Amino acid sequence: MVNDINTSSMMLQMRSMTDMAKISTTPLAINNEGLPGGSVSGLQSVSEPEKVEFGSLLKSALQQVNSIQQESRGLRNDFISGKEGVDLAQVMIASEKSGVAFGAMLEMRNKLLKAYEEVKRIRV
Repeated sequence: MVNDINTSSMMLQMRSMTDMAKISTTPLAINNEGLPGGSVSGLQSVSEPEKVEFGSLLKSALQQVNSIQQESRGLRNDFISGKEGVDLAQVMIASEKSGVAFGAMLEMRNKLLKAYEEVKRIRV
């Protein structure tokens, strides 16, 4: 069975995580053409949004995958020990979520390595 990860969905999730990291509560100023960047009614134009480093974004994604795996492991151990309130469906769903998250992270790693190798082959 081939484990086919939808890379476009993964990239969309990474972009949404990047956008979430860039959220600012500063009001946007609109110029006369309806585009951001002008000064309207005393508002000054908004400065550039804070830059998010790739390393911190990757670290955040790894921490999320780790927390999903720990949650799955905890539910599995609770189910095995017979703890009340934990049913098999919860354990199976958490296990699948953990598998999908790890598979997506593994696929992202493979794509990054492939891109690195391509950049390494570029002659300067």
